[in-house]
Amino acid sequence: MYYLKKITFANNGKQLVLKNPSNTARIKILLEMFPDAKFVHIYRNPYHVFLSMKRDIESEMPLYCVQEPRDDGEMEKEMADLYNKMFKKYFEEKKLIPEGNFSEVRYEDLIENPLREVKRVHKELGLPGFDENKDNFVRYIDAQKEIKPHVYNIDKQLKEKIYDYWKLTIDRWGYDV
Repeated sequence: MYYLKKITFANNGKQLVLKNPSNTARIKILLEMFPDAKFVHIYRNPYHVFLSMKRDIESEMPLYCVQEPRDDGEMEKEMADLYNKMFKKYFEEKKLIPEGNFSEVRYEDLIENPLREVKRVHKELGLPGFDENKDNFVRYIDAQKEIKPHVYNIDKQLKEKIYDYWKLTIDRWGYDV
């Protein structure tokens, strides 16, 4: 809290934007610290999230281990369990957010039409400045056009495994591969 207050003070009281996936499970405590906080939750296809997280863990884990990391499926199970715990808590606590302070964005909609989604978030949260900054948003979006999301090939067996792990979010958000 001290650190966040210092950052706010150093930036002349400008509103903080915290982009931290771990905060997905910290809504209650964030509201205790910042009662007027506004939340934007961007969610994406859990099948793709699973493969992205697994790819990241497999590429980064050797950097933090003295020995070769085990590949017995335990890391995957831990990853899946952590995700489930985080979203179970998220679904329980998002009800605590006051009306007008929460916006949820489907990642695929953001990729398809980013300007529309940014405008919608501004409207839902009552944030000023969309019209005045629209040209800046358009320039930024245009500069990102070369970035393409990773494409995953998911066979039936893998799809079933991921569904068994993450049916909570897959069913809640209505995703298929």
